[in-house]
Amino acid sequence: PTWFLSALTFAMAALPFALPVLAKQSKEQLRRTGLVLFLVGLLPKLGYCYDHQAWGMLEGAMSPKALPNLAMFNMQRFSPFYALIEVLLGAVACRMVMLDGAEGEEKAPKTNVLSTALPLLGMVAVVVLRAMGVLEISDLLTRALIFIPLFLSFLMSAHRASVLPEVKDGVVKFLSSKLLVSLGNLAFPIFVVHGPIGQVFYKKVIATKLFGGTMLAVVGPQFFYVYLATVMLAAWVLQKAFLTNKQVSSLSGKVVEKLSKLFP
Repeated sequence: PTWFLSALTFAMAALPFALPVLAKQSKEQLRRTGLVLFLVGLLPKLGYCYDHQAWGMLEGAMSPKALPNLAMFNMQRFSPFYALIEVLLGAVACRMVMLDGAEGEEKAPKTNVLSTALPLLGMVAVVVLRAMGVLEISDLLTRALIFIPLFLSFLMSAHRASVLPEVKDGVVKFLSSKLLVSLGNLAFPIFVVHGPIGQVFYKKVIATKLFGGTMLAVVGPQFFYVYLATVMLAAWVLQKAFLTNKQVSSLSGKVVEKLSKLFP
């Protein structure tokens, strides 16, 4: 997580310089910008797969030693530049829905339950089919070529369905339930803590010193449920004690204010 957070920090720092440019573009211009960003993000991944014949590799399920070039794979996953490309794709999608019905722009396309359900089912299908070995495509290509376009389509449709005077979309209503909203609030804390906790339980060097072996070897696969519960509990504590803590938020605001004065 820390590798990706570092890349994401770079993207967030660069984003304010890109947003004014996107804000001046029409929908047609945004479509062209989105296509260019999509190709810029996709082409290096095609090059990686071509150079290393990694078209059908499920890298996330492979041992690092089995990868043809671990450094290039990690560079594709955690490069600050590629993270910026993905963030900008999200910004383009956000701006597209903001312009729905604006002066000189077309109205928002009509949405129905299929507008949100189909992209959502597509994302689930990709995960299931890859796990079953039916869809053998590189992790990098799956993300850039399939998952991100489906995710952006889902978000845009969900937004358009949720701003209607009367929300009728069953998928949006379901995702707005208190349980799923609460789980959604834990998404970022889960992302932060799952890696370190996983290292303690499953990283061979660490787990052997602490427990005499990885939890998979010592306890068995059923320990995974304990790991999941530990991650959820740690994420909840992080959320309550830090991310939503008013004192922490106030202190953070003061620090940001002081730092901003250093760079007028």
